[in-house]
Amino acid sequence: MGVSYPDRSSIVRFGAFELDLQTGVLRKDGIRIRCQEQPLQVLAALAERPGELVTREELRRRVWPQDTFVDFDHALNTAIKKIRAALNDDADSPRYIETVPRRGYRLMAPVEQESKSSPGPAPPGRAKHRGLFAMAGVAIVILAIIAFIWRLAPWHGDVSTSPQFQRLTFDLPELGNARFTPDGASVVYSAGGYPHKTNIYAQRVGAPGPQQLGITSSILLAVSPQAELAVLEEDPDSQLHMEMSGTLARVPLNGGAPRELLPKSEAADWSPGGELAVVRRIGGKSRLEFPVGRVLYESTGGIATPRFSPTGDLIAFLDHPSVPDDRGSVAVVDLNGNKRTLSVFWESLRGLAWSPHGDEVWFAAARSGVSRALYAVTLNGRERRVLTVAGGLSLRDISHEGRVLISRDNGRLGIAFVGAGETEPRELSWEDWSMATDISPDGKRILFGAEGETSGFSYQVGLRPTDGSAPVILGPGGAQSLSPDGKWALSIMPPPNNQIVLLPTGAGSPKTLERGPVDHYVGAKWFPDASQIVFVGYEAGHGPRCYVQSVEVGKPRAFTPDGMMLCTASPSGRILAVTEDSKALLYNSQSSQQPDKEFKLAQGEIPSAWTSDGKFLYLVRTREAPATITRFEIATGHRSLWKQVPLPPANGGVKSEGVVITPDGQSYAYTYSSHSSDLYLVLDLK
Repeated sequence: MGVSYPDRSSIVRFGAFELDLQTGVLRKDGIRIRCQEQPLQVLAALAERPGELVTREELRRRVWPQDTFVDFDHALNTAIKKIRAALNDDADSPRYIETVPRRGYRLMAPVEQESKSSPGPAPPGRAKHRGLFAMAGVAIVILAIIAFIWRLAPWHGDVSTSPQFQRLTFDLPELGNARFTPDGASVVYSAGGYPHKTNIYAQRVGAPGPQQLGITSSILLAVSPQAELAVLEEDPDSQLHMEMSGTLARVPLNGGAPRELLPKSEAADWSPGGELAVVRRIGGKSRLEFPVGRVLYESTGGIATPRFSPTGDLIAFLDHPSVPDDRGSVAVVDLNGNKRTLSVFWESLRGLAWSPHGDEVWFAAARSGVSRALYAVTLNGRERRVLTVAGGLSLRDISHEGRVLISRDNGRLGIAFVGAGETEPRELSWEDWSMATDISPDGKRILFGAEGETSGFSYQVGLRPTDGSAPVILGPGGAQSLSPDGKWALSIMPPPNNQIVLLPTGAGSPKTLERGPVDHYVGAKWFPDASQIVFVGYEAGHGPRCYVQSVEVGKPRAFTPDGMMLCTASPSGRILAVTEDSKALLYNSQSSQQPDKEFKLAQGEIPSAWTSDGKFLYLVRTREAPATITRFEIATGHRSLWKQVPLPPANGGVKSEGVVITPDGQSYAYTYSSHSSDLYLVLDLK
């Protein structure tokens, strides 16, 4: 008797889980479990053949076909890890997924099958055969048309012109920019970062390894036609913007000391004639200047990756409406300051370059999540997809000969929690990208934001019990803070909506606050009585200021000068405003015309939380290794070390991104990140 396998229109159940093989939805006890597409495809392949070995080669053919560029072993191992995380399974003592070393995997749990629908009665055999022949004829005609169009498509090539990939580096931590040298024979890039210094390297294509150029604590920005580097000397205080801010400098590729040019710079590119265009942040705005001092475009968000066209008459760039969010649009501006947007509404954008003939701008992007693909757009706005890889990629450069430099990026943003009396962190991450933004006073719930393939274009706000049970997704937006009574969560809807929304943590409907003159929000916190909020905002004619707004009725009201980057309210209702140059201003009330107290934060310090009596601030320094938390006494200015953040175990390159702390100091949660990349040279990419 033959073995019966579930068909792909079935629902299969194993343990407390059920998997819809048709829609690829995984649930536990009726609640949807978030899991990315490729791990779900692997799980579906295993569920279709329960108890049977599914080989690695079979999984490769099904999930990663030959036209998909991927490091297969790494991708499959990652997918299995994500499946086990979703199922709360253990590789050493598995209940669901068994590893057969060097061969493949097996779904070992008993499986029940339920058909989603039953087919109707079959038609008579002759009519059935006539229908099949007719369908086959139509299919042949359609395939012939598709084949004809495919042969004529400009991006299509035969096997001899299929893209070829050459791996240049392995697991680079915190890869910065990478560029071809003018002759196209070598690649220059910066990498390193936390907890080590960033270095700049040069690697000849085809050579076995890179050479350090002796330029440390600097990030590569661009390479000139005359083989001169534009670099950014790092500023440890510049951690709230997408682009690292520092001092722009220039240095010959063949050696020498950097010559400093311009402070408060974020990005730069060389024109074909060897002049520099620069992006600087001044007065809370990001400005694209060429020549230096002449503003072509400015934004309250971020301007990234400026690149001159081959003819030098246009500059393409990534236009991010808010920082440090990497969502945004692809735009160009001419040398008279006339800006055009070519491609809009991307959730993630990383890297941009011109095609050799200057007729297209290529960029790496994703409409949803962070699995970026490579796209091209003409100056008339016509888009096409160029390349898809497993995971996410970033575009680094395109040479004059059309060779493409990309990186395949491996990144994670996770959450760990340390409760009262505990010394080891507890993992509370959700999907691949989750960030803790607040914690309830009793330490029992964490407010977090999530980004991923299933979170949608506007992200997700979630509330998760710290006992590790499943989170509740409250709604869309960027998570901000919990109300003191725990009944509401503040969310900022990202552009183009740009609104503050109150999401109920229980029964109820969301409330949208009146926007008034505010164009853009940065961060929002509650007052202790839960009747008002305070946030940093932008409006026309002003830099970033602190605003107060009632959650019941009324428009926001600015009450500080320009130049603020953070605002928060103490348990007694005092307002702390932090300027862009790390000066802390303390206002005893909203009616104060001037700050009642001022003090200077140390390099890299960011206010994280207040003690319950409002006498102390917790200050976090994430640029140290390990990250530290200091208690700062407001009255005396005395600092004392409170905690060092115990990062979760990893292969390296893990760093803390922020901490939320209960008012009694008994519990805290932190966001951690890890990033590594591999550089690839791609030939024959059309």
